[in-house]
Amino acid sequence: MKTELSLELIDLINKNEWIIFSTSDINNCPRSIIVLPSRIEKNRIIISNIQMKKSIENIKNNNKCFINVYCKDNSDLQIKISGLAKIYEDGELYNEIKEYEETNNLPDDLKVRSIIVIDFIDIEVTKE
Repeated sequence: MKTELSLELIDLINKNEWIIFSTSDINNCPRSIIVLPSRIEKNRIIISNIQMKKSIENIKNNNKCFINVYCKDNSDLQIKISGLAKIYEDGELYNEIKEYEETNNLPDDLKVRSIIVIDFIDIEVTKE
């Protein structure tokens, strides 16, 4: 069971930019959205919650989640990550993201409401 991303995989995800982030509701009905991660680290991914009402609700009821990255530029490589999500509305990491938002003068509809930190449980890398 792999639980850390190599620097090569982090670079691939950064180049790809968008990831598919999946949660499930209390009835185990899945929900997937395409998001741009705020930060990718060896053992976690941070996502800014701008307008993710349903995903936030799902995480509060069931913090298991899944991330899928399809890297077409790299021979159809897929990175599949199972994880546990936690929502933060304050703290050092949250303040760092908010500072970026203020420095770059983002409009109100792009302001961060909270951040989601996904700690990895398992990482699978495949070529489809």
